[in-house]
Amino acid sequence: MCNGNGPCGLEAGGIAVWAATIDLEEDEVCSFAGLLSKAELTRAARYRFERDRRRYKVRHGILRQLLARYLNCAAPKIEIRSDEKGKPHAVDRTQAESLQFSLSHSAGMAVFAFTRATDIGIDIERISGFPEMQAFAEMNFTPAEIRELDDGAEGMRLETFFKLWARKEAVLKASGDGLAVPLNRVDVSSPSGFARPWVAAKIEGESPAREFRFKDLPVVPGFAVALATLACGPPPSVEINWDRAARTD
Repeated sequence: MCNGNGPCGLEAGGIAVWAATIDLEEDEVCSFAGLLSKAELTRAARYRFERDRRRYKVRHGILRQLLARYLNCAAPKIEIRSDEKGKPHAVDRTQAESLQFSLSHSAGMAVFAFTRATDIGIDIERISGFPEMQAFAEMNFTPAEIRELDDGAEGMRLETFFKLWARKEAVLKASGDGLAVPLNRVDVSSPSGFARPWVAAKIEGESPAREFRFKDLPVVPGFAVALATLACGPPPSVEINWDRAARTD
């Protein structure tokens, strides 16, 4: 893990991760909304509750400002495309490779990941108990994951549950499949109950088989955050940035 624009920069095959709060004042929400495309504004308007409309505008506005940093162009002019599975990406016309990114949000927080090197996925989950937790685990976790959940300290059970959940979501985002693949088809248990710098994972029954790697990120207190990539080449360096918004104006 590193900080700054050194050897773990995107040009060196690294990954940049950003975290931001998305519950902002009205003037800031309007500022971010001004960066969005007509399609994005239409999607924002479909949310039933005003809080969710505001959060959508902020996180997608922040996404565009961050993309603008890496693409060296104006945020409103960025073209975001989706592949055949619906996974979004931004094509950098000044580079040979597309700029890959992933976005996740939970309870007023958002995380963003960017790389030029490989497919990527990131997920954030607020650590908060709910009555159906055990039933959810039994339905969506693998036997190895349930053992990790049951064998850990009782006081860490809730945190372990959300770490496993975030890891699964991150791997499935990196695969491009998202929730089209059942959660219990990817095992993200970690040896000895804790994640090493990177841990391998595969999607059960996938043909041809692909290998992914994931890691937990200590980004936001009270939230589980996981990052995943397609496993190709040496493990990438990760730069973590904490900022309410990556604003340059």
